[in-house]
Amino acid sequence: MNRTKAVKTIVAAVLIVLVTLVVFANSFYTIHTGQEVVIQRFGKYIKTVTQPGINFKIPFVDDKTVVDVNNVYRLEFGFKTVGPNQFEDDYETAKMLTSDENIALVETIVQYQIKDSMQYLFKVSDIEGTLKIIAESAIRRVVANHTLDESLTGNKSAVQSEIMQDLQKVCDKYDSGIKIVGVQLQDVNPPKEVDAAFRDVAGAREDKNAYINEANAYKNEVIPTARGDAAAAVNQANAYAAQRVATAKAEVTAYEQLYEKYMQGTQTTRARMYLETMAEVLNGVDIYIMDDKNGMKLFNMNSSTSPVISSGTPSTSSSTAAQTSSSNTASTVSK
Repeated sequence: MNRTKAVKTIVAAVLIVLVTLVVFANSFYTIHTGQEVVIQRFGKYIKTVTQPGINFKIPFVDDKTVVDVNNVYRLEFGFKTVGPNQFEDDYETAKMLTSDENIALVETIVQYQIKDSMQYLFKVSDIEGTLKIIAESAIRRVVANHTLDESLTGNKSAVQSEIMQDLQKVCDKYDSGIKIVGVQLQDVNPPKEVDAAFRDVAGAREDKNAYINEANAYKNEVIPTARGDAAAAVNQANAYAAQRVATAKAEVTAYEQLYEKYMQGTQTTRARMYLETMAEVLNGVDIYIMDDKNGMKLFNMNSSTSPVISSGTPSTSSSTAAQTSSSNTASTVSK
C-alpha cells in the first residue's frame, strides 16, 4: 500500500513538472533581431511584437507566428533556378508583347521584403501566389508600353524602375504588407528566329556610339586649339594696333615740336629742314656748302675734322667746286 502510494506520488510529481515545463515553454518566447512576432488569441489578431528578447504570452490561448522582416525574398519570371548556377527557361512566361508589336523573351527577378507582418499574414489570401500574379501583370503592362529596343538595351533601367513603381502601387492598394526592393531584367532577347537581325542592330548602335565618341573627342581637341589660335591672333592684332597708335602719336608729337620750332624761326627751320631732307635724299654722295658773300668758303659736309677746304674769289670757288664734283657729287648753295 505504501509502495503504491509512493509510486503515485512520484508520478504526480513528474506530471506536475512536465505540465509546468510545457506551460513555461508555451508562455515565453524569444524574438531575434530582424524578426517580428504576430500574436493571435483564439485565431484573432491581437498584436505584433517587434522588441527583440524574451516575451510572454498566455499559454494554450495565444498563438505566435514569427515573421522575418529583414529577409529579402525573390520571385523569378521567365526562368527557374533548379540548382547552383542551373536554370530552366520558362518560355510561356517569358514571352511578352512590346509597343512596336514585337515579341520579347523577358526574364525578370522581383525582390521584396515584408514591411507589415499583420497585413502580410491576414490581408491577402495566398500572398505569394497573389504577388506572383500581380508582378507578372505589372511586368507585361510596362513592357507593352516600351519598344523592344528600349527594353533590350536603350532604356533598360527606366523600364525596371517603372515596373517597380507600378508593382508597389498595386501591393499598397491591396494592403499586402510587402515592400518591393528591386526589379531586375536579367535578359531581354528577341525570339531565336530574329535574334541575328537584332544582334546586327545592336552592333550598328555600338558603332554609332563609337563614332559619336570619336567625333566628340576630336571636337574637344580642335575647339580649344582653335580658340587658342584665335586668342593669339587677336592679341597680336591688338599689339600691332597699339604699336601703330604709339608710333603715330610719337610722329604727331615730333611734328608738333618741329612745327613749334618752325614758327619760332621760319627761315632757319626751313633751311635746316631742307638740308636734312637733302642729306637723306643724297645719302652716300659728297655734299659741299659754298658761301660767296664775303669771299668763297667751301665746307665739306662729309668731314668731321676740317670742314673748310679753301677760300678765294666767288668765280674761283665756283670753278673749284664744279671741277671736284663727279657723278656721285652734288653742290648746294645757300644764300
